[in-house]
Formats: sequence, C-alpha cells, structure tokens
Amino acid sequence: MFAVEKKPDQVSVPQLLKAGFPPHLAAAWKEKSKQTPEKFLEWKKSLKGKEAALVSKVWKEQEISLFNNKQRFADKNPYQKNERNPENKKNSKTKETTSKPKEAPDTNDELFFGMSYQNLDVRYLPRKEKNHSSVFLGGRGKGQILILEKRDEEFSYGTNLTYRKFRFTSGSRYKPIPHFYFAKDPNFYSQLERTGSPLPQPITLSNFLGYRLLNNTKEFEFGIYHAAAFSSYPGLYFVSPNKSYSGVWSAGDNKSSLYINDSWNHKDWGSHRIQSESIYNKQESVGFVYLKSESPGSQFFLDATAYRDSPLLYGVVSPEEVRPQIPQSLGYTRMSFKHLIGSEFLSSVEGHQYENGRSGFFPLFFSDWGNLIYRYREYNESGNYHWNEIGRAGFYEWRKEKAVVSFGFESRENGGQWEGKLAIPFGTNNLLELSGIFREGQPKTRAWFENWTYATDFNINLTDREEIIKLKWVSPFISLNVSYSEKENDPNPILFINFQLLQKIEL
Repeated sequence: MFAVEKKPDQVSVPQLLKAGFPPHLAAAWKEKSKQTPEKFLEWKKSLKGKEAALVSKVWKEQEISLFNNKQRFADKNPYQKNERNPENKKNSKTKETTSKPKEAPDTNDELFFGMSYQNLDVRYLPRKEKNHSSVFLGGRGKGQILILEKRDEEFSYGTNLTYRKFRFTSGSRYKPIPHFYFAKDPNFYSQLERTGSPLPQPITLSNFLGYRLLNNTKEFEFGIYHAAAFSSYPGLYFVSPNKSYSGVWSAGDNKSSLYINDSWNHKDWGSHRIQSESIYNKQESVGFVYLKSESPGSQFFLDATAYRDSPLLYGVVSPEEVRPQIPQSLGYTRMSFKHLIGSEFLSSVEGHQYENGRSGFFPLFFSDWGNLIYRYREYNESGNYHWNEIGRAGFYEWRKEKAVVSFGFESRENGGQWEGKLAIPFGTNNLLELSGIFREGQPKTRAWFENWTYATDFNINLTDREEIIKLKWVSPFISLNVSYSEKENDPNPILFINFQLLQKIEL
C-alpha cells in the first residue's frame, strides 16, 4: 500500500520510472517537487496528453497531498486570500497586503559555476572568430538570481530580480522572454538551457522591466525593454502563461520578434505541436516554423518545417558553418504511417539557385527489431545546372520514442551517399546523438541532411559537402558538440567543437 498524504518530493525516481515515466518527465517531477505547492500544481495543470495521464495516475496511486489541512480550504487562486479560511479572518486588516502574490523561488537556494570552450577550425577565418571561451559563477535564492561571467576578454553580468508583481532583468544572460534569436551573443550559446537550469541563452546587454499579472495560477507578463543589439529604440514585450507565446516590438523602427511553442491534445484528433520564432524587419525578415502532428494511437505522423536563413543569423542557428552569403528559404514536409510508409516534399530558393524534390518510402521488411525501408527520391535543380536525377535508397531503421537507429545507402546517376543517424537517450535527461553523411562521385544536387539545432526539435538543410560527421552529448551538467565536414577538392575542412560544463551546489 502506498503512503497516505505523500508529498511529491517523497516519490523517488525509480518509482516514477516504474510507473512508466520517461526520464525527462521524471526529472521534471523531481525538479518541480522542490518548488512551492502552487508552482507544482501549475506545472501539473500545464501537462497534456500521455504526460498528463501518467502524472495523474501516480498522483492517485501515491495519494499525493500538496497542502496541509489549513491550506486545503484555500481558494483555487493561491495568491488570493480566501475569506473562508479562519486564519484570514484574524488578519483581515492586512487584506490588501496578503492578497498580493508572494514570490516563490524557482528552485532550492544554490550556487552554480561552469565554463564553455568553442573552437571553429577554418583556415581562412581570423583568429578572433575561431576560438571562444567563458567562465561563470552565480547563485540564486528566494526567487532572485545573479551571474558573473567572463566571455573571452570581456566581463559581463546578469540578474533576474522579482518583487511581488514586478520583474527586472538586466545584463547579458537573463530575460523574461524565451526567444532564441533575440539579442543573442553571436559567439556563444547554451546547450544546457532546460527546466530548472540557471543557464538560458547568452545575450548582449539588455534590460527588461515588467508587470506580472496572476490569474487562476496563470501568469501573464508585459512590460518595457531595451536591447541595442536588437533595436536602437526601446520597446514593449509580452509573455503568455507557460511562456508558450511571447513577443517584442520596437515602435521606432517597427521591428518585432515573435516566439511560439505550444501543443494541443485531443482524444479524437491526436496531439499537435508548433514551434516558431521570427524577426520582422524592414531590412530583412528571418525565422522558422515547425509543425508536428500525431494521430490517436500513433498511426499517422506529420512533420513540416519552413525557415528563412540569412547572414543576419550567422552564429545563431549553425555556428559550425561558415557565414552564408545570401538568404535561403526552405520548406519541407514529411508524412508517414507508423514511420513505415510515407512521402517527403522539399523546396528551396537560395539566390538564383532553385531546388525541389519529392520522395516516397515503404518497408521491404518490418519487425519489432527494426525495418528495412526502400526510398525513391527525385532531385531537381535549376539556376546553375538545370539538372534532374533519381535517388534509390535502402535503409535499416528502428525507432522508439526518442531513440533512433538508421543507416543506409542511396544510389544516384552521378554517384551516391551513405547516411546514418544514432540517437540514444539514457539515464535522466541524457542524450547521445551521432549523425553523418558521406557522398561519392559528383552528384549535381545537394543532399537533404537532417540537422540538430538549438531553437527547434527538428530541422533539415541542403548540403553539398562530401562528408559530414556530427556528435552531440547533452546532460543536465555537461554538453559536447563536435562537427566535422569537408568539401570535394577543397583543402579547407571545417571542424567545430563546443564543450560546456555546469555544476550546481545546493545550499
């Protein structure tokens, strides 16, 4: 029998995993259980689909109780005083004061420190663009956070201060909006940004002052900001509950940025997710949108992405690549039945180069141990070569949630390419990923390469490189990214290495 009135932090990780929790959900439960009951309840209500069902199941089996006997009779809004509570009647004179939100720490008080090192080995790049390193030291407690950093030869700070309904962030690390592109430091990025982490994306000097509106445990935030790297004019910002939607706008130059990360689950229509971020500017607009849909029972899948890359995003989306010369617009769609039968469509415009293609795939053999997939793909290029060619490929593939094993060979008229991907989640919030492509002969159209990125779960790009190898290992305290690529008949390969370390000490 389970214990009666057990608190969330009394449920162990092995118990959660035994109940069917994936590692990332178990880690999120343990992280949220360190926070206030109101924060834990808010997190529980934000879950959807399978995750919501698993949490509700353990909630009932373990007989979880967030509040003590007095708190059970409190109003549903944890920040508003309930007149039915006898404790509130004794303090009716302080009604105006106690009805305001009490700031709760996001996690236990802690110190944290770490470092990062990055090397981009390209022969023709200046030294100052090849190597970047940083060290940092910070701490947080009672809802406040401060960090001191040394990025290359420059010192910076970051602070996130909250008092009742107000928030003030200043410096080069913290901001109330979750944007990835916004005022980003082009020489640094954080792969350790996740729930409960004190390391969001590094930014250039920015200041935000906002008002937090709390309504039935949902928190809206809006205010003013200034970030010279984004706009020379001050502007307004807005953040929705759970940071699913946020935006910034500067009236002086009519420049804005929009962020979306939301999902919907319906028993009849399945689960759907959208991720998007964009910067709208008179000079040039950039951004991406990614859609993912899954039918009830995981029968049908849809992935669709579109983005517009440009020199403005150099060092933001793909720091291991050289600076793009001209903007590129690309769209990609993949539809499948149980990842076995499906089709793909791609279209790209890059200057005067136009490429598009389509493909279909189906299983030659399938089992619980993996599937043998045949793929037929058409490649079309106009602008440079006016070339069309057919690719025929055979693959072995095995997928289970975030775990993926895939490798195979595609034959083309003027050559071919080996493709492979290995993704292994292990432990709690650990992911090891290896992907690569090796091209043979002289294909006149570029390869479709599934790339890992920092702002979205999925991205596909076109590459004419003869060889690409990418390795990624991410955990709550360490991150390693290694990328190697080379062009045919080019003595200048590109090697990118990025290592990040975060250590936390609870007080």
